[in-house]
Amino acid sequence: MNLEDMDITVDGAALLDEVRRAITRFVILPSEHAVTAVVLWIAATHGAGALHFFPRLVIRSPEKRCGKTRLLDIIVALCRQPLPTANISAAVVYRVMGGEDPHTLLIDEADTIWGSKRVAEDNEPLRGLVNAGFERGRPTYRYDAQARRIEELEAHGFVALAGIGALPDTITDRAVNILMRRRRAGEKVDPYRSRRDGEPLADLRDRVNAWMAGSFEELRKAAPDLPVDDRAADVWEGLVMVADLAGGRGRTARVLPPWR
Repeated sequence: MNLEDMDITVDGAALLDEVRRAITRFVILPSEHAVTAVVLWIAATHGAGALHFFPRLVIRSPEKRCGKTRLLDIIVALCRQPLPTANISAAVVYRVMGGEDPHTLLIDEADTIWGSKRVAEDNEPLRGLVNAGFERGRPTYRYDAQARRIEELEAHGFVALAGIGALPDTITDRAVNILMRRRRAGEKVDPYRSRRDGEPLADLRDRVNAWMAGSFEELRKAAPDLPVDDRAADVWEGLVMVADLAGGRGRTARVLPPWR
């Protein structure tokens, strides 16, 4: 029998549970709500082509060795079309983001970009672009002097940022915010080694992608029941749509953490 003739139903909830286990194997997150939010955010990157909003994921810590970079490593391994970097210019963002299947931009050491007033002022164009890319259909315009024409450029797509301390509030207002902490006594995780662990995570990533790719029409038609409004609703819309897809409507209010 051909695969096309078989009724293959993917258990989305079970698949997201696998993503949860993959994350918590290597990283301690501050709460179950935080784990759920990260799982849904990763899955949502695979549905970017069907979504209108692209919430930022801000991973902050008050000090070193809280696991923020390790969490970013796992997200890189599991998300759609990752572009990991420790720094990036606005000009590059114009060229790599946007489109029907946008990349996922992951910026580590984001505090070196916006951690002080002086460097933040130097990086204002990048902040504005990260903010504009939160929503599809918010183009920016640049004049191409060589071609003598105006370029219309979109930079939408998912962005994760990790850093120590505070980040600009215009970014965090568009974000799922995770405040990491150091592991407590007795809390243990497995060491992450990309050469050993990369292949199983890549297999899981591909299965999540296949599930989400087969659900685009359902996502496009979704009208999630959101217990929040305004900007918070924009942030959580896509994640609740993924939760609805996996677990059924009426079960997703619990994914919204109380701190949001």
